[in-house]
Amino acid sequence: PDSSKASPSLSSPLPLDSIGGNRTTSLKARIMPSIITFSHTYGHDPIRYPVKALAYTLARPALWRIVFRVACVGCTLAIIILVVLLAVALKPQAELISPNLEWWAWLIAVFLVLFESAICAGLLMIVSQSKAQTKLFVATMRMEGQWRENEMVVQSIAKDLNLIKKAFLVRMVTFPIQIIPFVGGAIYSAINATFTGWDYMDRYFDAIKLPSRLQRMEVFGADKSDCSALCYSSTYDADNTYSRFGFMCGFLESLPIVGFVVFPLTNAVAAALFACDIEKGGGLVCLRANGESSSAQS
Repeated sequence: PDSSKASPSLSSPLPLDSIGGNRTTSLKARIMPSIITFSHTYGHDPIRYPVKALAYTLARPALWRIVFRVACVGCTLAIIILVVLLAVALKPQAELISPNLEWWAWLIAVFLVLFESAICAGLLMIVSQSKAQTKLFVATMRMEGQWRENEMVVQSIAKDLNLIKKAFLVRMVTFPIQIIPFVGGAIYSAINATFTGWDYMDRYFDAIKLPSRLQRMEVFGADKSDCSALCYSSTYDADNTYSRFGFMCGFLESLPIVGFVVFPLTNAVAAALFACDIEKGGGLVCLRANGESSSAQS
């Protein structure tokens, strides 16, 4: 074959960039092609919304006051529960693990106490956090001018306090992984990413009265049940819009101490910002594909 047509290797001289003679741009294009291959259905990378929501919330007193109030209650509860469990449950659990109280028994007991305190504090905070999340979601969409008062509805109290989240069993099985700081949280978030993203965007789906069938089509690209979706590789695809959004939401929530206190609230703002961009872009893809309006009735 003609050598002039062969693909240049990294060791061969790089062609000069046509604008600035910059060789670095050509090198990046060769060795990092995956960075630019993600298709963002609604114009922006969904992974950015949870981070953007932090600055957005801090810049608006009406939002950060809600976050601050609920976060203070959450931190106080977490500290009280942790102190009580350390005082009451640490030594008995260490003795149960090893009657001689070896050092590794204390270490395991500490991890158990941290895990137990997270569960107890999380359960107690669910009610206050849920209501605050709904308030933050609606308030953000109103600030952005995308909340249609006569068409959209606020998520019901019964749905708001639903403890059984999507793919609940998988979340419960993988929850202990978060005991490992950062790395465990990243693994847990990756496994549950799509369902976490769906849970946060559920407020928007309910606001526009999107039927369950269309919700599944929007999230999975097909009408799959939660159970069957767990077995499809596309559910965990890094290019899945809701997977990318859900991963960052889940990872921030897995951060020690502040994760489950602050970020569930700012993630509700992130979901609202995501929903606003969907509205500005013409509505959900599943509605366009079905020729339905954004105010789909169930």
